[in-house]
Amino acid sequence: MKSKGRFGALEKVFVVSALFLFSGGLLTLVRQMSGAISDPSQTDPVSQAVFLLVYGITACLTVIWRKRFAHVVTRDGLLWLLIGIALLSVLWSAAPEVTLRRSIALIGTTLLGVYMAMRFDLREQLRLVAWALGTGALLSLLFALALPAYGVASVESLPSESSEAAQGWRGVYQCKNCLGLPMALGALVFMLLGLSEHRYRWISWAGFSLSVILLLLSNSKTSLVVFTCVLLLLPLYRGLRWPYSIAVPFLISGVLLLGSAALWGLANEGTVLGLLNRDVTLTGRTDVWSAVLDMIWERPWLGYGYEAFWQGWEGPSAYVSIVVGFAPSHAHNGLLNLWLNLGLLGVVAFALGFLRTSVRAVQWARLGKVGGVWPLAYLTYLLLYSVTEVTILTRNSITWVLYVTVVLSMSRNRAKPPRESTAPAYPNPKYQGRAAG
Repeated sequence: MKSKGRFGALEKVFVVSALFLFSGGLLTLVRQMSGAISDPSQTDPVSQAVFLLVYGITACLTVIWRKRFAHVVTRDGLLWLLIGIALLSVLWSAAPEVTLRRSIALIGTTLLGVYMAMRFDLREQLRLVAWALGTGALLSLLFALALPAYGVASVESLPSESSEAAQGWRGVYQCKNCLGLPMALGALVFMLLGLSEHRYRWISWAGFSLSVILLLLSNSKTSLVVFTCVLLLLPLYRGLRWPYSIAVPFLISGVLLLGSAALWGLANEGTVLGLLNRDVTLTGRTDVWSAVLDMIWERPWLGYGYEAFWQGWEGPSAYVSIVVGFAPSHAHNGLLNLWLNLGLLGVVAFALGFLRTSVRAVQWARLGKVGGVWPLAYLTYLLLYSVTEVTILTRNSITWVLYVTVVLSMSRNRAKPPRESTAPAYPNPKYQGRAAG
């Protein structure tokens, strides 16, 4: 489905701006530079107002396209089961007012993903994401060169950090890891567009090159590892389109090769971690995980309520803060953080939905539909990032927006909405190269 006319252009400008905002770009850093906030985790009324404006515009747009909204929003029950559990968790939350307020933000974030799924096909979505992350990359480059005191994170600019691992570019983002995450995603998106688009292909490869350069300059080892893993898996995903007689041996060989590499890495973890400038605790993450597991067993079934656990040195997170010696803002693991929030009930709901979406993504790549391997590549990116960061059910986050979009986009195309044509699936093999990825 193509968005046409001036209104369609304005829609795209809004989506690109919202994605850039949800990627963490500029807003929080500018507020820090102005001295309005000293701690990025604290509540900022201006930032809240900006996000509320985005939610309001998104809600208005969904009302305008309400027939399409009704069709798309009902296509995946497991996704809404997970959202429903998060909303209901206010009933057993350790901090009901926090859960209620942040649940509203979660609804607004999810709504943007729904809107993207109902207005743009997967190829258009890739382009919009490329515009948003390309804008972040270009601004980060200019920001770091023009204002290095703010655009480059160092021990001096981050007094809470004391090691060289804290140093690196952060551009228009809060920290070096906050730059690494969108740049790894941007490099993936630009590469898929460069491999599939024929017009202005040089722009895609220029965006890819800039994203990779900023990824390296950010010194974000997690982002670099995730991007490298997805990059190595892409040939296997693209091989899904081949005839079974070729695809099956190729996939088996690829799995064996990657499995051997993983086993070698486990057997030589000291060497690998040394190359990444990390210790066996993954910069203290394993200590956090151990303390988090202790608290999970206190309330294993329903958790502490959506985003009600992490309250610094107060509330239930005080135990973790005492054990590790500082106040983490999250569990540094997506599933553990979800378990704290919504208990085993929420973890099972997400796992079932993720598994079903992954199966659909494999089928999507196999049939060479619009968007190609993008859904499968993004799910891999999300899962790998969740090992050490929080990307699942996160409010005001591009990772959750894109997850919702991918889930509902594949579901949407399983059935044709009334009086609306879906994007072509390229059944003719000579056109399959046009599908992204």
